[in-house]
Amino acid sequence: MEQEELTLPEFNQSIWTKAIEASIIALVVLVPIAFYPRCMDVFLPIKEFIFEILVVISLMFWCFRIINQERFNFIRSPLDFPILSFIAICILSLIWSNSPMVSLKELPLFLAGPLLYFIITNNINNEQQINRILDVILIIGGLFGIYGILQYQGIDFSFWTGNIGRQNVFGLFGNVNYFAEYLIIPLTIAVPLFFVSRNKIKKLLLLIGILVMGGSLILTFTRGSYLGFGTSLIFMFFLFISSSGKTFIKENKKFLIVIFLAIILIISLIVIPNPLNKPGTVISKIKSRTSVTQLIQGSSIKRRIATWKFTVLMIKDHPLLGSGIGTYKYNTLKYQAIFFDQGENRSLYPYGFADKAHNEYLQLWAEIGIIGLLIFIWIIICYFNYGIKILNKIKNHYKQAILIGLMGSIVAVLVDGIFGFPLHLAATIVLFWVAMGFTVEINVGTKNNILAIKMDKESLNQDEDEEVNESIKTQEKNIIKTKGNRKSAYILKLPLYISILILTIFLCFTLFRPFMAQVYWFYAYKEIKDENFNEAIKIDEKALKWDPYLGEVYYDIGKILEIKEFYGVSLEYFEKAAKYIDHPDLPQDFALIYLKKGQLDKAAIKLKKAISYQENEKSMLPLYAELGNTYLQLKRYKPAEIVLKDALKIDPNYINAHYGLAGAYLNQNKIEEALVELEKVIELAPDSQMAKNAQELMQKIAQEKLKSPTTETDNP
Repeated sequence: MEQEELTLPEFNQSIWTKAIEASIIALVVLVPIAFYPRCMDVFLPIKEFIFEILVVISLMFWCFRIINQERFNFIRSPLDFPILSFIAICILSLIWSNSPMVSLKELPLFLAGPLLYFIITNNINNEQQINRILDVILIIGGLFGIYGILQYQGIDFSFWTGNIGRQNVFGLFGNVNYFAEYLIIPLTIAVPLFFVSRNKIKKLLLLIGILVMGGSLILTFTRGSYLGFGTSLIFMFFLFISSSGKTFIKENKKFLIVIFLAIILIISLIVIPNPLNKPGTVISKIKSRTSVTQLIQGSSIKRRIATWKFTVLMIKDHPLLGSGIGTYKYNTLKYQAIFFDQGENRSLYPYGFADKAHNEYLQLWAEIGIIGLLIFIWIIICYFNYGIKILNKIKNHYKQAILIGLMGSIVAVLVDGIFGFPLHLAATIVLFWVAMGFTVEINVGTKNNILAIKMDKESLNQDEDEEVNESIKTQEKNIIKTKGNRKSAYILKLPLYISILILTIFLCFTLFRPFMAQVYWFYAYKEIKDENFNEAIKIDEKALKWDPYLGEVYYDIGKILEIKEFYGVSLEYFEKAAKYIDHPDLPQDFALIYLKKGQLDKAAIKLKKAISYQENEKSMLPLYAELGNTYLQLKRYKPAEIVLKDALKIDPNYINAHYGLAGAYLNQNKIEEALVELEKVIELAPDSQMAKNAQELMQKIAQEKLKSPTTETDNP
């Protein structure tokens, strides 16, 4: 298979086209490497902010280009309508969202990817641009591959101390899984390019890139990403066979034999006992992570199964339209509590807080309903249908390799999305939609090259002097402008330029606000750890000025005020927090304040919820006792009896429950049952005040029993 280099007629690009290309290059470079240590979550907020703001800036440059050309030429592709439908369902979900502000804050992350797709398909219209951007993606991926290997060896910056073992390999993503979900895209793209490249230096660099990225991916021990990359390799192999037939196998026979032997060697090293797979080695860790026992019984997979099961409960409540984009983390604790209350689920599955479903398809269904999920599947079907069609038409082998690599990377992400959430991670989202856009542009861009050349010439014409303009008039008879016309056109365009610039600044500032609030929250949290509560409240109030919808900050302020016993004001902050987050301790905090305020009915409701939110049964015991006591004060004796019996199922020797249960029995005139419970209190803690009270109660009961027969004798 002889490589055919990508060639196109050379032409001058407008400054706005170059600016858009630079913005996309900035996206693929800055988003993965960005982190900010003085922010709550060092990695995600800054990556998302850079992603969103660069997409907005790219849109601005696109608008400038349209104004400069005095025309809007939208380059059509088969994915346009499905993607526009996806954008529409995401926006419309704000209407029925069960927390509209949560959805609104999440919306930019969902829209930025599809918008990036349209920016690419309408502005990256020659193959040199595609090649440059792909080269940058592979270089950054290769550098991350090297960095990941160094991290595994313990060679890293001092400020990343505290991460150990598997979690030590996280690149600049803060989490080993996030890192793996990024690596699979440049790694997948590099593989087919290696096979078709005939330039020895380039081939060597691609091989090095594949080895370091592949090595780093292995060291993450991320099974979902292993599966995604492995599936993409099989998919790409069949694409090569379908597009090139036996020629591909014939010309790459040596490499394929080496790969086949390497696979056999790796399997042998894993399966057959040898010094290289003894405990503690990389191979033994891979074997452990991918063993059937670990896959079935490991805590990680059990936690995912639990998450998927209570996600299904969410879906059942809102199957058609979902609960609103981005609301999964707002609902997760409530549905987890419902799930754990069913049967033996609490003892069978690990507890956790799942702000993501660890399955992109279930989460999409939960948030935007079956309609939104079907629209996403529609996008994917249209994408592969189009990609495979044009693959069979393209004769340029290098183009075929790029196309196969791009489609393979999409497969890797989609498979990984069964067990993770790559499409919620900014760096992966960027590459996913870049791959989508480039796949379309490889064909559509070629068809539109003549139009693109003409459009770019026109944009340049407007900046040329009158003499050059006269020469262009002879070539482009339909573009006839006098010097006076150009001046008047410029005057008309100027307000448009200024308006778009102002709108861009406004949008960038709007996107900056949540990030800045996270920074203030970081400093406030440090003050809380040092117990400088007054200073923490001051800083948190500044955070809320930047983002009035940051529920975590409302909660922190409410917690401080609760500690200071300002229960009325604390309650107000907890109520505000509950609009935007569902914190595991929030029901318990509500209950405590309601008890202090004497609002027992409200306290009972929150105590029941607090019990269901607990991590384990042991932490439920004091809440059961408090709830039982609250029911007793409300004179709801039967519910008190049920609750306290539930506590004793967890710990048969829990004194508070026995004592409270005795009270519930006495108030229901179940004297014998009450005596049994009082005797148990004395048995378990004979020297306690509770035991003394129990003895006094038993004496009173005995005295009343003695009086009762006498009364009956005197009054037959």
